[in-house]
Amino acid sequence: MSRALKPTTDLANRIAGVYPSLSEGHRKAADFVLHSPLDTVTMTIEGLAERSGTSTATVTRFVRALGYGSYADFRAALSTALKVALGPVEGLADARAAAGSVFATMTATLKGEAANLDEAIAALEEDAVNRAIAMLLKARRIFIVGSGASHHVGSFLEDGLALYLQADVVFAASRGGPERAVRHMLSAGPEDLVIAIALPRYSRATLELASFGKKRGAMLLALTDGPSSPLVPLADMTLFAPARNSFLPNSPTAAFAMADALITTLARERPDAVEALKGLSESLLWTFHY
Repeated sequence: MSRALKPTTDLANRIAGVYPSLSEGHRKAADFVLHSPLDTVTMTIEGLAERSGTSTATVTRFVRALGYGSYADFRAALSTALKVALGPVEGLADARAAAGSVFATMTATLKGEAANLDEAIAALEEDAVNRAIAMLLKARRIFIVGSGASHHVGSFLEDGLALYLQADVVFAASRGGPERAVRHMLSAGPEDLVIAIALPRYSRATLELASFGKKRGAMLLALTDGPSSPLVPLADMTLFAPARNSFLPNSPTAAFAMADALITTLARERPDAVEALKGLSESLLWTFHY
């Protein structure tokens, strides 16, 4: 698949979904779109037919197989996919072209991270926090899902929750991909909690795993960047961690801070937290450097 047309975009997923059932002619059109999306988005239907070695009738049937009503709808979807995929590239190019020193870039980035943290604090709602902590303390099992930058936040959260909660904590998304994650979540039910972490550009696999957990009856706690995130309509509770970065696709700083705040709050709320930490400290005593 083209590096420009990311597999997390809707169009790329549509093509992947129907590809096994496509005819040879349709696959020629699909292959050209996947390998040359930047060329395709500027082409007429006749141009795509010629370049892919097919016909206009084949291209028309191909875009309809993808669920689009017309070639114009298909090109609009491709344009959207390219904006999602190439937006960070354009942002970085603009930043490199702008005047500024190395030091200025560093300080501007840190100020941006501080702004994300300030916004995360401002967006916190006491009721949502209380509900989230109550669910974490009550859950029989906790399944964590997240990929990309969110994967690292999930791994950090798994370690902290496993220490301070009596629930079984499973970082499902780290167990070998979405298929393995589904196997781990097959037994999820009303007594369980799914924590889904998603930052732009949102992972389709994370959204699908979150939906799967909900269908099994589990509650869903979302950790995401803002109200427009596709996780929000699925979630029972949402904590916002803005992820803006002037140069890169996202910043996980606020999400890490939110995860750390959850772990800290749970440590305080768990009745035997002191004993749990004491046991860990004693077991690791001789590994510390003094």
